[in-house]
Formats: sequence, structure tokens, C-alpha cells
Amino acid sequence: MRSLGVVLAGFVLCAAGAAAQDEGEAQLRAELAAFEFLAGSCWTGVFPGSETFDVHCYEPVLNGYYLRDVHAVPQGADVYRGETLYHWDAEGQRIVYRYYNSIGGVSDGEARPQGRRILFPDETYRGQDGVERVFSTIWEQTGPDGYNVITGEVVDGELNEPMTIEFHRITREDADALIPGGL
Repeated sequence: MRSLGVVLAGFVLCAAGAAAQDEGEAQLRAELAAFEFLAGSCWTGVFPGSETFDVHCYEPVLNGYYLRDVHAVPQGADVYRGETLYHWDAEGQRIVYRYYNSIGGVSDGEARPQGRRILFPDETYRGQDGVERVFSTIWEQTGPDGYNVITGEVVDGELNEPMTIEFHRITREDADALIPGGL
């Protein structure tokens, strides 16, 4: 019984140490520095020609080895949700990501920092039905509290009708208040 107490005490100490480490995870690894302006912040932007909006919150996770992007788009009573994990692929010497959404789709791609921009060429999206689509996106930081996202579908090697969304920094409390059930 005493050895069980020692094991449990050790587990509690390890868990407390891990929690303290998690609280200090505001720093991304150097390879993800292009995302630093997003990390620890929430953002919202309105789709062009509509009142529909998108909300994103970014946070470094697992000691800054990954950047987590959780987002939601309210659609009436429903909420479309997605989550992306960005990380450094040491073997390929590049930033890669995987995106999952609430309708069963998955995207894989690469992020290429270029000054105040991050390029996301040839993102392959696979829907629940297995159909693949390819998108190309550019994020451009417009200031300390804003960035633009320009995205479009690539069909037959051509970028079709790109769309631009201007994102602005908001608080986590505001992000949660904008999404039914919170972000």
C-alpha cells in the first residue's frame, strides 16, 4: 500500500510539472517563427459579400513544437468547426500541416514563409466522400492586429476566383462569445 502511495505521489508531482510547463508554452520553436504574430491570439474576419464570419484562435502546444489553430464558422443553428496543427518537418526541412473539419474532411499542405506572407500552395483537401480538391492560399500580415487571407481553388492548374478575408485580432472571450457553445 505504501508503494502505491509513493507511485501516486510521483505521478502527482509529474503532472504538476507538466501543467506548469504547459502554462509557459507561449513560445513557438524557431522553425515556426513565421506564425509568431498569430500565436496566443484570436482573430475574426467576414466572408466577402456576406455577414458570415470566421473565428480563429492560435496557440502553441506541446512545448511549442506545434501551433494549434481552432476555428469556427456559425451557420444558423449549426457551427462548422475545424482544427489545424502546424509543425516543422525536419526530414523535409519545411512547415507542414494537417487540417480536420466537422464534416469529415481533411487537408494536408505545406506553409512557406516569405517576408510578411505565408504561402500555402497546393493544399489537398479530401472530403468525407473521398473527392479531392486543391486550394492555394496566401496569408499576409497587414499590421500588428490584422492579416489578410487570399484563397482560391486550383482547377486545371489555374486559380479560380480568389477570395480575400480581412482578419482582425480579438480577445479569447470575444471569440467564445461569437460562437454558439464557444470556440
